[in-house]
Amino acid sequence: MSYGRSTFFEEMRKKRKVIFLDIDGVLQPCSNQYRFDHDMYQTRQDMAEKFQDDRYLELDRYDVAAVCYDWDEKAVGCLKDLIFRSKAEIVISSDWKRTKDIEDMRLLFKIHRLDEYITDMTPFEQFSSKADDIREYLKSHTDIGSYVIIDDLDMEKYFRGHTVYTGRRSRLDKEAMLKAERILEFGPWWGELYRYKTEAGELDLLEDHYKKVIFLDIDGVLNDEGDEWRKGVVIDPGFVRNLFQIVDKTGAEIILSSSWRYSYGAYAQRGFPGDHKDLEDLLQAFDKYGLKVPGITPLLFNGPDGRPFEIRSWLCHRPEVENFVILDDDTFWNWQWLEPHFVCTSRKNADGKYEKGLDRKCVYEAIQILNGKRGV
Repeated sequence: MSYGRSTFFEEMRKKRKVIFLDIDGVLQPCSNQYRFDHDMYQTRQDMAEKFQDDRYLELDRYDVAAVCYDWDEKAVGCLKDLIFRSKAEIVISSDWKRTKDIEDMRLLFKIHRLDEYITDMTPFEQFSSKADDIREYLKSHTDIGSYVIIDDLDMEKYFRGHTVYTGRRSRLDKEAMLKAERILEFGPWWGELYRYKTEAGELDLLEDHYKKVIFLDIDGVLNDEGDEWRKGVVIDPGFVRNLFQIVDKTGAEIILSSSWRYSYGAYAQRGFPGDHKDLEDLLQAFDKYGLKVPGITPLLFNGPDGRPFEIRSWLCHRPEVENFVILDDDTFWNWQWLEPHFVCTSRKNADGKYEKGLDRKCVYEAIQILNGKRGV
């Protein structure tokens, strides 16, 4: 079914909002082992007395003590904020479910006043993966309108646009909480993509169909950011020719992931703003080889997760994409599962100095990826 903007959100908000929640690496940082500094039998007894519930005495003392002493206070606070702001419920996807039932989990979460938000757990099969369990849950619960998976295992490859990865910090923090809130509110960045579609005019970021995609950075890819760049060679014709070779051998489409998107978006909407000669040079170089730029990635976040997240957000609406390559010179991006698709255009020369630009080796590697001849 095709929805307009307002109808889409109206229909989505009538349904459940679900947080598929991991525990270790989300609420409990893997380095936290404070429970061993306490009398765990006494801690369990204290919880039974505090909540007037003898069922605590039947729980594993290590689990009770972990919840009391090892769960990160700020992470728990972020989860509470997320629930309050998004009006979402929690479905436990953590491996903790393997030895506990739903009532056990509610007792443990009650220690932090979160028990009323625990509505279910994903199914558990002995040889199934966490991703399989979540898929099975989604398949059997069609009343879910939006969902987010918060986990220290990066599952973006399986649930594009629906995941918040906490592995880098080993806990849920404010930045991750805000990402989760936006996913629950807008779905997998549907709202952001819609906004860029309407603002960019000619850029149809929702309707186009792609099989192979080149996510293209500009600086350090189509110029060397070195001697030639300082001489004014902002777009190197040789590197553009190399880009054409990739397109010619693979049939891939070019999607801008570069910060040049800002000026490109303005051009697509209003024509040249008058002070973007570099962009004009780029498009003239592309015209020479018949290269087109049918789209850009959405402008969402800064920092090491920014560009990877934007690329993942673009991909989440295009399951028809069979293969893609990322051409970029920066190594600080946190690519995670995108790493096998990344071709770095920055390298050391024989003198130990860094050189940049789309050379023949990068061309060969990109073609191998796009044509499925290199494992990704």
